[in-house]
Amino acid sequence: MVETYRKKLNESKFARWGVLALISFAMATNYYFYDALAPLADLIRINLGFSSADYGLFISAYSVPNVFLAMAIIGGIILDRIGIRITGFSFIFLMAIGGAITAYGASDTFLSGGFGYAFMDSFLTGYSPALKMMYLGFFIFGLGAETSIIVLSKIVVKWFKGKELALALGLNLGIGRLGAALALMISPRLVHPEWTAAIWFGVLLLWIGLLAFIVYMFIDRKLDKQVKIDIKDPEDEFHWKDLKDLITNKSVIFITLLCVTFYSAVFPFIKFAPDLLMNKFDMARHLAGDVTSYLMYGTILLTPLFGWICDNKGKSATLMYLGSAILIVAHLMFALTYVEPRIPILLLGIAFSLVPAAMWPAVAKIVRESKLGTAYGFMFTIQNVGLWAFPIIIGAVVDHSNPYYRTSIEASQYKIVQEQDMKFTGSYLDQRGDPITDQNINLTAVVFRDRIGGEVIWREIHHVQTDNKGNYDIKIGEGDIIEIVDFSQIIDTIQYQAKVKVFDENETIEVYNDDLSYDENLNFISYMDRKHENYFDGRHRGSLVIYDPEKDKKVWEEQIRFYVDHEGEFDILLGYGRLKYADSKYFGLNYREHEAEIIKPLDYTNPMLVFAALGFFGLIFAFLLKREDKTSGYGLELPNKKPE
Repeated sequence: MVETYRKKLNESKFARWGVLALISFAMATNYYFYDALAPLADLIRINLGFSSADYGLFISAYSVPNVFLAMAIIGGIILDRIGIRITGFSFIFLMAIGGAITAYGASDTFLSGGFGYAFMDSFLTGYSPALKMMYLGFFIFGLGAETSIIVLSKIVVKWFKGKELALALGLNLGIGRLGAALALMISPRLVHPEWTAAIWFGVLLLWIGLLAFIVYMFIDRKLDKQVKIDIKDPEDEFHWKDLKDLITNKSVIFITLLCVTFYSAVFPFIKFAPDLLMNKFDMARHLAGDVTSYLMYGTILLTPLFGWICDNKGKSATLMYLGSAILIVAHLMFALTYVEPRIPILLLGIAFSLVPAAMWPAVAKIVRESKLGTAYGFMFTIQNVGLWAFPIIIGAVVDHSNPYYRTSIEASQYKIVQEQDMKFTGSYLDQRGDPITDQNINLTAVVFRDRIGGEVIWREIHHVQTDNKGNYDIKIGEGDIIEIVDFSQIIDTIQYQAKVKVFDENETIEVYNDDLSYDENLNFISYMDRKHENYFDGRHRGSLVIYDPEKDKKVWEEQIRFYVDHEGEFDILLGYGRLKYADSKYFGLNYREHEAEIIKPLDYTNPMLVFAALGFFGLIFAFLLKREDKTSGYGLELPNKKPE
């Protein structure tokens, strides 16, 4: 009797690459959420009252599991004990839960005294409840994220071992980096009308990533029924007894110190980069996110190239040395010049491709195969010490360098021109308290409903020039750019009129011009005239203009998307489109009733010098590594690929 050969799932290209797509998507959602908050740093400060040190402390929560709980080691042990499916589901679930807690900590529901607020307010009272809740969420996210990366990498090995393994691992990492790049681009575009929508979108992606992994679990279970694949590798295990040999090896110490200084000068920088670009270069939020994302795209494109050079031409030690030098130049350009910021960002992208492409394969030359897993675990743990410590340090340096960047305005400080006016004269001071004279700056004016609740009802940007004494004048409500207005603040003593317009190809068609009436939920429901029947039963992009009919004056304008049913009825939620115009006189801004704050540009010179100093130490360690290689003969300058 002849036994019929049955093709295994992992032998099918379609199944193999389908699995890679599923797990790479889960990886990308991890990277996405990790970087989605970077373009929101200023909004976190304004809306939640965080200092830059608070923001840095919050970001550092991600690395706490790896620094203090040794999850780089324990996660691998858990994976070996209970397997890919249960471990992967558990830790990706932790990612999704942690992301949801992070977003909840920033939400109006929590800030208004929602579940957990009283508890978070009962201890460590020097820190806000929002900071503690978001710290908890980001900690849980980090607890799941790092172990899930180990799991997803093991899955690639399981399905591609003996096949296209190197390509699959490279694509998996590249798609993860793409997730980070997209976070920097998409997140700034989701802050209207509610800034926390950008965080919740990242949470949504995490849950979709969990669903993708659940789909993978069914496929993996089918493969295990067909064949048993052993992916345990002794060289991946962490052995405490091997630590003594590692910490007495100079080359291991030098490459580990290079690792921690280099990554500490890159990943924490990304968390502050959009804020740097918005403050120093007056970039719009979305543009700052786009420019920061170039760093990630650079790594996606260049890392394989530099890896090929190390494999075929060698010079790994030289490339690490060169990458560290480029890192210093890029950070010094940010610190000391106003050169086009895309140039240092691209230089950082080159450095971020050079050093990892040369460094990680070089470890395999320094450490013998049986101790390679221990060496990588040791380096990864030390690296995370830097990723935990330096966001806190950089945040503290930002605060120390900008002691006068926020000014809370008391009622007595306004110059009252008319009963409702909020005119203010302030000073732009440097770190030492000296006036900065004759300089063009962007000031953000924020009006709160009250200081206790911290709810923002109006935010605008003023382009001003300081005089020869460093003073400036602004009138709140007459900013050059109005970013946020709480529509519920509009004075309701006037019967407003509304115009609804539809953007139809190259034309703008007015389809409604009549009374405005809305309910307590700010829902405006009305009907179109039958003459616009061609717009019935469809979704449209357009604008809503509200005006005062007595003065024939525009009060409000927002770009909207809305649906018109088959009878011409449409429903618009007021204040949830993209704001184009608001007249402050109709929103009751009043110096007697509302608190206000002026936020000046942050000076990032000292933080960037700290990053440059990290690069300088990395350069020293790369130099010592190269010199030690000549003595020890590890062959770091030789090609990784052995001649056939």
